[in-house]
Amino acid sequence: MKPIPKESDILKAVMDYLGAQGFSMFRRNTGVMMAGKRFVRFSSPGMADLWGLDRRTGRHIEVEVKRLGQKPTPVQSAWLEAMRKAGAVAFWCDSVSACREALLVATVLGKV
Repeated sequence: MKPIPKESDILKAVMDYLGAQGFSMFRRNTGVMMAGKRFVRFSSPGMADLWGLDRRTGRHIEVEVKRLGQKPTPVQSAWLEAMRKAGAVAFWCDSVSACREALLVATVLGKV
């Protein structure tokens, strides 16, 4: 039985794919850590794993990457929806093929 790819492996493959499609992509880390006696938050809850720009148009893109079979949390889905409403291309995927399909749908809808 073939092992399920780690999310980090899928994320890297998706970044590489989007880079080859003309996007400049960046990894976003979210979470909190202790700095002395206080908490420091990285980004806001729900923000997508990847963000970037279409190098041809400057259009903003947000991508939440999940391990195969997993889905975004409600707060992650809300973030993606807010980004779409603001005019960004925003979706989640659990593989490069799912990313390709979401990008194709965005293209057909005139979002890319």
